[in-house]
Amino acid sequence: MSTTMSSPVQPAPYKAPRIQPLMAARALKNLLKDPQDTRQVALLTTALRGKSGIIQYNRFKASPVGARILAERRQLADTLDNHAYLATLPENTFGRRYLAFMAEENLSAKGLKSVTADATDVLKNASEEVQIFADRTRDLHDLYHVLAGYGRDEFGEICVLAFSYPQQRLRSFAVIALFGALNFASLLNKHKIGAQGVFAAVAQAYRNGQKSTWLPGEDIEALLTEDIENLRRRLNIATPTKYNELISRIRTKTSWRSGPIFHGKQLTAV
Repeated sequence: MSTTMSSPVQPAPYKAPRIQPLMAARALKNLLKDPQDTRQVALLTTALRGKSGIIQYNRFKASPVGARILAERRQLADTLDNHAYLATLPENTFGRRYLAFMAEENLSAKGLKSVTADATDVLKNASEEVQIFADRTRDLHDLYHVLAGYGRDEFGEICVLAFSYPQQRLRSFAVIALFGALNFASLLNKHKIGAQGVFAAVAQAYRNGQKSTWLPGEDIEALLTEDIENLRRRLNIATPTKYNELISRIRTKTSWRSGPIFHGKQLTAV
């Protein structure tokens, strides 16, 4: 009689936290007041994380690129904040476009880490490898803006999270995209601009993220040296036409040109 040996069950890389509805509700409320408050995104992600982080980490670790990054103990932020290096890259590379974006918005990878530090306590007892993966996925946020073509206006933040959801499967991204779109549509109607196109743009952002190559599993440091238009084609990242159309309509109908569209200001018609 033969006996079949079953494979041992791999332990989870860290203890999955419980869903925290009240914390999620508070973070979402604050985020709707200020869609550019990155800390609230991190708090909402913490509140709704559950086992989603474990699933994504296991996928990353099982990939050849992910395994190499973990073995090297590589930190993406070290490259992203090396502005002297990024400035040496050719003009239309991903790295140079990222550098220009961060300079224009007065942002830094280390700044993002600082803003979200107190919202990541759930990972404080996780392994070093899990921390590396968590840091890497956090640092992808502004890179998604550049690659996917979304600005840092309120609606750009909503769309970039809709794009990110099928990439990272974090519940908070889907929640923010849905409620953010509803809130943004309401503001457009309030200012007599009209909300047509809002939900089409968010749906397109989701589809674009879904169809794209799985970016957390890519060697981002290497991608920074590539021409951004060629890179978008290779990674199957489509142009956000619906977002661009809506932003163009807002500019045509109002005095807004860049920065926050609604936060702290009253739009005037032109």
